[in-house]
Amino acid sequence: MHPIDVLPDSPIQPVRQISKLFLERGIFSFQAACRYVKAMPYGANSNNEDSLILFQEECGTCTTKHGAIARLAQELGLEVYKNLGFYRLNDEIVTGASSLLEPHGLNFIPQIHCFLEYGEFRVDLTEGNCNGKNKTIEAYDFVVRVSPDLTHLEEEQYYLSYLNRYFTIDPQLAIAGIPTILKLLEACNRQVKYQCSLMSLTR
Repeated sequence: MHPIDVLPDSPIQPVRQISKLFLERGIFSFQAACRYVKAMPYGANSNNEDSLILFQEECGTCTTKHGAIARLAQELGLEVYKNLGFYRLNDEIVTGASSLLEPHGLNFIPQIHCFLEYGEFRVDLTEGNCNGKNKTIEAYDFVVRVSPDLTHLEEEQYYLSYLNRYFTIDPQLAIAGIPTILKLLEACNRQVKYQCSLMSLTR
């Protein structure tokens, strides 16, 4: 069974803005909307605080792809939610990450990935996308349900809140300190983009 097949296949009704945008594109069911979004190229958006940007830029990341579908589910009254999952980023996930972390005595850095939650199921609409990762994220230390669209400040607050929990998991993170971790996170995000560009050349 394809992961999307576990989701409800409800018809899309013209409730509000995002449901109407899917209907305008000839997409008439929730599962079809998920497949449409999954098939979109993986790419950073100019604004990831509003998932409607997908329809303007025809690409998206885990943030905007899952945000759009969670927003559609909200309009249709479906119990499908966007989750933030916190995982340990290293070379196993993104080639080159460990070389950035090791000078600071770190084996990993906490990172966030988004996916859909439907009952006991988790569905990742970026699985198989050219996203710079070596594999789909499956092991999470913490998972939190969030609203479809978050501001940069809200996402940062989530990150810092859970970062404090990681300090008890790996005291070396606490020694490195929050400013260093945030700089390393930016560097790792650039490495993800670089790996994504390499992967696109081999496809």
